[in-house]
Amino acid sequence: MVKRQALFTAFIAVALGAAACSSSGQGAAATPPKPVTHTVRIESMRFQPETLTVNAGDTIVWANNDLVPHTATSTSAFDSALIDAGRLWQFTPPRRGTFEYVCTFHPTMKGTLHVK
Repeated sequence: MVKRQALFTAFIAVALGAAACSSSGQGAAATPPKPVTHTVRIESMRFQPETLTVNAGDTIVWANNDLVPHTATSTSAFDSALIDAGRLWQFTPPRRGTFEYVCTFHPTMKGTLHVK
């Protein structure tokens, strides 16, 4: 009798554990990631980091820490216009893709934004 009760208890524990694992897996897949804010520093005539990977819906802030104005300009997705020294500009990509961008005043300054 004791052996049968121990087997029954073990069976219930395994069944409950399996049910908990399967339901938590479904909930995790259905929850989209929370939006995050990323910063691209403009320093020493460079975008830092030069390449950034984000999720659609995240916000990217370009912070101009140089002494001169810059832009963050992509031909297909965004254009900051003038970002004065000491100022910020932000963009929230609505769609996936890879977007190369430059500073229109200093075309050797290049960056890449990967949106997944």
